[in-house]
Amino acid sequence: MRGSVIHSIRAPGSQKFLAKEHSVGIMLAPARKLRSALGSDRITEYDAPAGCLVINPAGVDSSFTWSVTRENAVISISPEALSDLAAHEFDFADAELQPPAFGTVDLWALGIAQRVAAELTGETPPNELYLDSLVTVFGVHLLRTYTSRKRQFVPPKGGLSANGARRVREYLNENFTRKVLVTELASVAGVSPNHFIVRFTMTFGMPPHRYLINLRLDLADKLLVEGRLPVADIAYLAGFSDQAHLASTMKKYRGKTPSGIRFGR
Repeated sequence: MRGSVIHSIRAPGSQKFLAKEHSVGIMLAPARKLRSALGSDRITEYDAPAGCLVINPAGVDSSFTWSVTRENAVISISPEALSDLAAHEFDFADAELQPPAFGTVDLWALGIAQRVAAELTGETPPNELYLDSLVTVFGVHLLRTYTSRKRQFVPPKGGLSANGARRVREYLNENFTRKVLVTELASVAGVSPNHFIVRFTMTFGMPPHRYLINLRLDLADKLLVEGRLPVADIAYLAGFSDQAHLASTMKKYRGKTPSGIRFGR
């Protein structure tokens, strides 16, 4: 993946760290009287509504103190991955983040953070392609909004080309049981990573991670109906982490259980 995602609920405390990646913390619930410093000893105290974000560029030290329990999401992306996105999306690679003032609210970022938190805390194990898509989209948002070379987003006018759609379909049919990332699918299709997500959805009527889940569930359905293999083996062969992962995903997206499919219930 391009980076990492975290959901945390933490009791009152403090922390100091030097970021190795570009890290963005987004408050999921309001908190009062936070105290922060970024790249200096100057402490700023502020109230943080839901959606308040702090951007900590890689290589910049920071400190953070909070006096109430706080809930937030952290989305991190490596400098190399952000530069790669900048080159693909905006034709420049020298992406230098410009952190906004403490207390800044970004409702678009909040929406992404809420999706990250929901995926990490849901009943089914997190879908890595979905999280990778969220990190990719969030990285592009950082480039558009918090760099000196801001640019307006120009949405793609159509879906994937016929050849691009065919190549991606064939690639997924051959690789859907393993970890698949946005960058490799975009490369197969011959488009930029962020445009790939939009164009794929326009072409196939669903985002890439849902398409991948459907392929895995279709294979599991077929093997369950055949009835020759144990459910745990089917889960492994179809790309799920274990039998429980298969069962929870099948229940969520198909409204059925493996035993229900196997025995026609």
